[in-house]
Amino acid sequence: MPRTFGYAEAVYQFIQEHATIEDGRRVCREPLYPWMMAEFRLDRRQVKGVRTAAVKELERRGLVRRPHPNSVLLILTA
Repeated sequence: MPRTFGYAEAVYQFIQEHATIEDGRRVCREPLYPWMMAEFRLDRRQVKGVRTAAVKELERRGLVRRPHPNSVLLILTA
């Protein structure tokens, strides 16, 4: 399995590819769970931690914002 950096890069690419424009913002509403399970061959329990770490890394870099931790919505900021 790739490190968090590898996951973050792949997740960011997925978010960009599935982004739409809403109220002038680029947003992604596609759930990451099914894609990450298939892409990285992870089970649901593993995906939870990996997804959280990857999204937090993207937030730390200022690339995305998640308005609510339980929301699927990700807002691209860069």
